[in-house]
Amino acid sequence: MKRSLMMGLAAIVAIAAPVAASAAPIYASFATVEKDGPRGSADGRDDITNAYGAPDGDFYELGFGTVHDFQFGTPTGQSFRSPGSLVEITFNNNPDWVEAVKIEVGLKADPGSFVSVSPDPFVNTATGSDPSFTFAGLFDTVRLTDITKNYDSQASRGSTGGFDVDAIGVTPVPLPGAGMLLAGALCAAGAAGARRRRG
Repeated sequence: MKRSLMMGLAAIVAIAAPVAASAAPIYASFATVEKDGPRGSADGRDDITNAYGAPDGDFYELGFGTVHDFQFGTPTGQSFRSPGSLVEITFNNNPDWVEAVKIEVGLKADPGSFVSVSPDPFVNTATGSDPSFTFAGLFDTVRLTDITKNYDSQASRGSTGGFDVDAIGVTPVPLPGAGMLLAGALCAAGAAGARRRRG
């Protein structure tokens, strides 16, 4: 019985480790506009739901100088860990059009918890081949602050603009309940095997 229990625990570690390491990203599913600013309306770029879900080519234009808080998963507000990714639509059509954003992560209920990620700033022309960002800790909110006009000398070419968000993804925190169910199932299987050998 003791051997079966030890084998069950070893199996939990062996199975759970790869699952946690290769967890599929969760994507933004809700946002609040903390500070608004001018954005265009062509191609649906004023529809914030275009920033939700996996990358699909549709995008939301943040607007110059705006601040947005994004939350993740269903239900909304799930905790996440590093790494994250931010897909900006002009990566694939005009790399000379510089757009920049400051990315912070934090807890929505604690305004003092927000910290910057790396790279800081997140500039589309520098992160196009690898749109990922990293940070330490567990959080539930990604804050995007558009700083395009600080980095694009041609940002004055229009009165609207800002970083174009196609998708924001983060790594979910594994649910402890699922691990406990797996552990219980493996221990039960081990106990059943031990009973069969004795009988």
